[in-house]
Amino acid sequence: MRVPDFKRYRGFMQSLAFFVCGMIVGAAVFHAMVLDQTNRIMVQNYEIKEQLNLAEKQLQANRQVSVIRSIIVFVLKPDGGKASLDAVSEVELKKAIEKDLSILIGRSVYNIGSDAELVRTLLQGKVYTDIGGKDLTVNIRTMLVADSVLQVWVDPVKALQRN
Repeated sequence: MRVPDFKRYRGFMQSLAFFVCGMIVGAAVFHAMVLDQTNRIMVQNYEIKEQLNLAEKQLQANRQVSVIRSIIVFVLKPDGGKASLDAVSEVELKKAIEKDLSILIGRSVYNIGSDAELVRTLLQGKVYTDIGGKDLTVNIRTMLVADSVLQVWVDPVKALQRN
């Protein structure tokens, strides 16, 4: 069998080698472009996730603004101007009322209308025992929610003695 002379195929082999090298270089460039695009998408994804977390935190903070965070109780004085309670009794009464109203902390400000009526009916005429050595009933005058703070004005009235 006769072996062909490879000098005849030199041009074809060079063209084929050049074509194969071009394919390899082209595949490497294409792969680099795909990796770059994938990297950009990943970076953009992380940025968007960070923005989402920030937006969720802001939304949560905005929701927290619309809930009752604290309660302030004001004890009204009689029309004569003289305090019906001494300072210690007033503080004890405020603490007892704040404890009773603590169920409203964390509740939505927008639902306070129905909650206020319920609280008013529950606390209206409630007897607080042993406040400064006295038994006191309270009459709720006003309940107001402003800046996530529930403010309550009450009138203390000396309770009737039971035999």
